[in-house]
Amino acid sequence: MLTCILVGSSETISSPKIKIIFEDIVRGIKCLFIYLTYYNLCFTSIHLYSTSTNNSWRQDNKNLKPVKVYNSLKEDRDQILKDQKGKSGVYYLVNKINGHTYVGSSINLASRMKNYLNNAFLKSKQNSNMPIVKALLKYDQSNFSLLILEYVEPEYLITRETFYITQIIPYYNVLKQGYSSLGSKHTEETKKMLSELAKNRTHSDKTKALIARALVGDNNPFYEKNHSTESKIRMIEAKSAYSVYVYNSFKELLVIFPSVLTLAKLIKSNHPTLVDVIKEKTIFRGEWYLSNLPLNITDTPLISDWCSKECNKLVSEIINQSHIRKAVFVYDENKKFIGKYMGVMDAERTFNINHSIIKKYASVGGAYKGYIFSYERILDSQ
Repeated sequence: MLTCILVGSSETISSPKIKIIFEDIVRGIKCLFIYLTYYNLCFTSIHLYSTSTNNSWRQDNKNLKPVKVYNSLKEDRDQILKDQKGKSGVYYLVNKINGHTYVGSSINLASRMKNYLNNAFLKSKQNSNMPIVKALLKYDQSNFSLLILEYVEPEYLITRETFYITQIIPYYNVLKQGYSSLGSKHTEETKKMLSELAKNRTHSDKTKALIARALVGDNNPFYEKNHSTESKIRMIEAKSAYSVYVYNSFKELLVIFPSVLTLAKLIKSNHPTLVDVIKEKTIFRGEWYLSNLPLNITDTPLISDWCSKECNKLVSEIINQSHIRKAVFVYDENKKFIGKYMGVMDAERTFNINHSIIKKYASVGGAYKGYIFSYERILDSQ
C-alpha cells in the first residue's frame, strides 16, 4: 500500500541528478496507478480449462478454435510427440491450477514439447529464468494442458504467434519490464522501488500490448541462448526483430509484416528510415502509419496474409508513393475535408499561400485564412 507521495517543485529538481531520480519516481508512480486502476476493475484473465475433477476444458473465447487438445502435457506425452512430430505451428499451454497461460511457436512442435518435459533442460542456466519454465518446474508438467492453436508454415510463425498473443494476452509471456526505458540508467534506489511496484501487478491493455511485442519461440533470435534479459531486449530493438503493423491514414489496420527488414525490402525503402517512422509515429509517404504495436488491442488486419495478392497490391501502391515525403491534408474552417496534397509546395500552388506558412500551420494542425492544414487526417471530421 502506498502511504505517501512526495511531490517537489521545479526548484527542488533543478539538479540534473535529482531530476533523473524524480523522473524515475514519476514513472514508478504511473506503474502503481495502472496496478490500482485494474485491481479495482477486477480484470478477469482468460481461462480455457475448468478445475473440475474430469479436467475438461471450456472455451471462454469463442474465437479460439484449437486443432488439437491434450489434457495433460505429461500424461499425454507419447501421443503428443507422435502427433506433432515434424509439424510447425502455434501452441498454447494452460496451467490447470491457476489458469495462467502461455503462447509459443516452433518449427518442430514435438521437439519443443520434449524439451518442456525434460527437467534437466528446463533447469539449465539459459532456460531457468523464463516464466513458463519456472511455472512448469513449480506446478509440474502434468498440471498443464496443451492446445495446438494452428499449424503454420515456418515463414508465417511470427505473424500468427503475434496475432494470438495480442488476442489472448497470456500471463507467462510477460518479460521483465524494460521496453520503454532502453538507454536510460536507474539508480539502485529507483530500481528497488520499481521492483517493489512491479510485484503482483495487473497490467493495463496498453501495457499488455507493449509486452506482446516480445518474440518467443524458435523465431526469437536469442531463444535458448545465455543472455541477460536486458541484453535480450536491446537485441530485439537493435535488429528490429518485431512485427510491423501497417495502418492507412484513417488508422485502419491493413496488414502485419513479420519484420522491419521484410517490409523495407518489399517496398524498396531504407531500413533505418522505417525504424525512424515507427519510433516517431509519423505518417509514411502521405498515407500509412507503421507501428511495432497494434494501435488498439482488438485491431484485426484487413489483409490476413502478407504474402497474398491483396498485400502485393498494397506494396505496389506504397512503392508508387515513394516520391511523397510529407503529404498535407487540408480542411475548411468547419473541418470539412478539402483534399490531400503531395507536399507544402503542391498546397502552395493550389491555395496561393506561401509554403513556409503552410508548413508552420501543418505541423500543429492550425488554421490560416479559413483553411486548416495538417500532416495527418483529422479523423473526427470524416
